[in-house]
Amino acid sequence: MFDALFQPIRIGQMEIKNRFVMPAMGTNLANHDGTAGEALIEYYARRARGGFGLIITECTAVSPDGTSLYNETCMYDDRFIESYRRLTDRIHQEGGKIAMQLVHHGRQGGSAYIGGKMVSGPSAIPCPLMQEPVHEMTTEEVYAEIDHFVQAAVRVKKAGFDAVELHVASGYLIEQFLSQHSNKRTDEFGGTLHNRMRFLMEIIRGIQRCCGNGFPIIVRLCINE
Repeated sequence: MFDALFQPIRIGQMEIKNRFVMPAMGTNLANHDGTAGEALIEYYARRARGGFGLIITECTAVSPDGTSLYNETCMYDDRFIESYRRLTDRIHQEGGKIAMQLVHHGRQGGSAYIGGKMVSGPSAIPCPLMQEPVHEMTTEEVYAEIDHFVQAAVRVKKAGFDAVELHVASGYLIEQFLSQHSNKRTDEFGGTLHNRMRFLMEIIRGIQRCCGNGFPIIVRLCINE
């Protein structure tokens, strides 16, 4: 009854050798500058060597103001591409495929991680967990952040990743836009469910436009709010 677990499956242009997927989870193994060093590369390579068909990296920041860890993987600049190309090469050598998860922590970040700046969110409502003041993003800033996600995805593809995953869970920025609890906006990104979904949908459309429809986009969606 478990035969399908060992059968290949195709998602867009990506073919995975089996149905075993390692989901994103934090490691704190990235270099302090956000690049991938040997510790991080070997961590994922061992999982691919163990037989996982698809590995999804831990959450990776799409902008400097979207980080929330001191050793967080990052993809907000072209300088990150080279080190992550070494990671994808290793995973492919082990016979696996790999996706990079993209995130902006929004109000669930911390000012200590972004140089003392105020964290940002769809509305000026503090995160129940972090309890920090929140800067309500302007409409222009929202569109700029959409572009940060899209350009990060372009770098993900250039670095040799087989897919990209959007982190729409755990209370982070994209989910903050979806939620009526954290999104009280009155512009095109707030109000109805259709409008609250706009931030996510514009990111998806932008990635499709820039990376091609064959490049897989995974959405890790939280629905238990």
